[in-house]
Amino acid sequence: MTTRTKATATVVDTAAEAAQNGFEQAQAAFKAQFDEAAKHAAVAQKGLEQAFELGKGHVEALIKSSTIWAEGVQELAKAALAANQAAFEEGIANARALAAVKSVREAVELQTGFAKAVFEKFVAETTKLSEQGTKLAERAFAPVAERVNVTVASFGKPLAA
Repeated sequence: MTTRTKATATVVDTAAEAAQNGFEQAQAAFKAQFDEAAKHAAVAQKGLEQAFELGKGHVEALIKSSTIWAEGVQELAKAALAANQAAFEEGIANARALAAVKSVREAVELQTGFAKAVFEKFVAETTKLSEQGTKLAERAFAPVAERVNVTVASFGKPLAA
């Protein structure tokens, strides 16, 4: 082999080696960038999954809260209806008792007793219904309050990769 051929072969070998090294470096850089992008995509996907689960929990809490509220309002309506029915029946009984009185004085005393009893029952029933309404509001809001706590707690947690 001549010196010129050796020199050409050396240049070709050096160029091929440089090309190979450049290709390997480019390939390594591409792989590093791809791996970094994949990590970011995984974190984003995890964030979306967590947001979806959080939203799903919110919907479930609202459904539970609405169910509690509807059932409670139905119970309150039944209690109010029962109180009204009892008051109506007492009113009929009072009217019958008044029809049987023999004097104005007896009618006034009977009517005064009826009025006092009706007022006391009204206050008692109103207090009872008010307390039931307050307890219902607390029970119905509990699932929503729990979700608020979960949401606030989730803001302090980093996304898991």
